[in-house]
Amino acid sequence: MKVSLPFSFAMKSILCLCFVLLPLASGCDKMKTQPNSQLTLRLMRSDHPAQALRTNTAVLREIESRTGIKLELEPIPLSSYSDKKRSLMQTNHMPDIMLINPTELSEYVRTGLFLPVSDYLEQMPHFRKIVAENPQIQRLYVDGKLYGFPVTAQHFIQGGRAPMIRTDILRKHNLDIPRTFEELYIVLKKLKEAYPDSAPWTARGIGSFFGAVAFGLGSGFGMYYDPDIGGGSYVYGTNKPEFKQVLAYMNRLYSEGLLDPDFDVNTQQIWSDKLSSGQSFFYYDNNTFALNFNEKLKRIDPGYRLELIPYFSNSQGTARGFLYPQGWLTDIYVISSKVKDPDRVVKLFDWLYSPEGAEVSNFGKRGETYEIVNGEPRIVDSLVRKYKDSADPVRMTLSEIGAGLLAISPHVDDRPSGQISNPDLFRWSEQLKNDPGAYVTPSLAPGFTKEERERLTQIGSKIAPLEQDVLKFIIGAKPLSEYEDFAAQLTRSGVPEMENIYNESLARAERRTIDGGSGR
Repeated sequence: MKVSLPFSFAMKSILCLCFVLLPLASGCDKMKTQPNSQLTLRLMRSDHPAQALRTNTAVLREIESRTGIKLELEPIPLSSYSDKKRSLMQTNHMPDIMLINPTELSEYVRTGLFLPVSDYLEQMPHFRKIVAENPQIQRLYVDGKLYGFPVTAQHFIQGGRAPMIRTDILRKHNLDIPRTFEELYIVLKKLKEAYPDSAPWTARGIGSFFGAVAFGLGSGFGMYYDPDIGGGSYVYGTNKPEFKQVLAYMNRLYSEGLLDPDFDVNTQQIWSDKLSSGQSFFYYDNNTFALNFNEKLKRIDPGYRLELIPYFSNSQGTARGFLYPQGWLTDIYVISSKVKDPDRVVKLFDWLYSPEGAEVSNFGKRGETYEIVNGEPRIVDSLVRKYKDSADPVRMTLSEIGAGLLAISPHVDDRPSGQISNPDLFRWSEQLKNDPGAYVTPSLAPGFTKEERERLTQIGSKIAPLEQDVLKFIIGAKPLSEYEDFAAQLTRSGVPEMENIYNESLARAERRTIDGGSGR
C-alpha cells in the first residue's frame, strides 16, 4: 500500500496498525491476520514409516497462530498413498492441498484440478527468489505455467547413493579398502570365505541400488542423465552394449553368493537387520542409514563400523557416483483450483519459504521446541535427550515437532538433523562433496508436452514387460548369451524415440532458463 500525500503522525500510527491487521500482508515475512479471519485448509500427504505424521504439533499450532490458517493434516499410509491420491484426482475430489510427484502433475494438470501458482508470483517475493535459485524448477512448468510448490532445501547436508562397508571387518582380516569394482569383488569373496553363512552385499530391492551401480560401472539402468555423453544428455542404458558388462558383474556376485539372494525382496526392516546384525558387510545406497546401524551395533560391539568409502573406479579407470540433488523437487504441493481464497493460500506458501516461515516449519515454536543460540535455531535439549536412545533419534524428534521433509515444510532445513545426528553425518557430507567421481543427479525429468507424455506412455507399456528380464539376467534365470536379442527388442519397442523426446524436452527447459525463467 503506497500513500503519496502528506499525513500526520497520528494517521501514520493508524495506518501502521492497519498494516498489522491486514490478512497476509504482502512484502513482509510475518503474516498477521484479524482474529476472526481464520481459514481452514485440508492438507493430504503420505505418512512415511520412518517419521510418523502427527496432526497436532508445535509446527501446525504455530502456523495457525502466526497466519490465522489452520491446516487439517490428513496422513495417508505411504503404501496406499499413490492409489488414494489418484482416486481423488480422477473423481475431482482432491483436498485443498496435496503432495504429488511430477508424473502425476503432468498427467492431471490439464484437467483443471490445480491452481496455476505462477499467476500469483508477483505476490510471492520469497518464492520468486527460490525459483531463481533453483533453475530446475523450470522443468515443472507446463504450457508456460507452474502448478505447484516444490520442496526445496537450505543448510543442506549432502548425501548420496554411495558404497558403505564394514571397515572394522576389513581391518580384522587385513583387507584393504576396495578402490575399484574388481577389488570390491575380491574383498566380498574373501569375506564370504571367512563367514560362509553371510550375505556380504545386501540391498532393499533392485531399485535402491542398481541404477547407481550401473552408473558407476560406466553404463546406466533405464532412462538416466549421463553427464559424460554429448556434454550431458538423457540415455536409456538398458539396451546399450555397456549394460551387458553390468549384468555380468552382478550375475557373478549373485552366483557366488556374494550378493544377498533376497536382495530384490528384502523389506527395509530385513535389510536393516542384516546390516546391523553382522550378517552383511556392504551396501550401496543412502549413506545416512549407516548412522543408525552404527549406533545400534556399537552397544553390542564398540568396534562395529560401517564407513563411507570413495566411489569405485570401473574397467575404464573412471569413478562415477550419484549424489542427491539439493532439495526434493520431485515432491510438489499442489493447490486445488477450487480452494477458498487462493490469494491467502499462495501467500501462506510464500511465507513458508521465507526465513521466518521456514524456521517455524523446521523447528516449531520458539521457547517450546527450539531456542536461539549464538544466532542459530537449535532444538531444545529436553527433546534431544528424550529420543537420543531411540532407533532413529532425528526422525523421532522431528515427528513430535511436526517438522522437516517428512512433515509439511516446503523449504527444508537440515540443521535439526545436523544437531541431533552423529558428527559422521557432516564428515560424510564433506567427503561426498569432495569425491572426484561424484555427480549431482538431476532430480527432475524435463517437462513434456501432452503429446510427448502420451507417446512416452505408449513406449513405456511396450518396454516395461521386457525390463523384467533384467532381474532374470542377474540371478541367472536367463543366460547372458541372450542379451543382444533382449537389447534389440528394447530398441524396436521405441527406445531411440524415447531418448529423442527426453532430450528435446531438456533443450526446451534449458532455453526457458536462459530466457529468464518465465516458463514460456
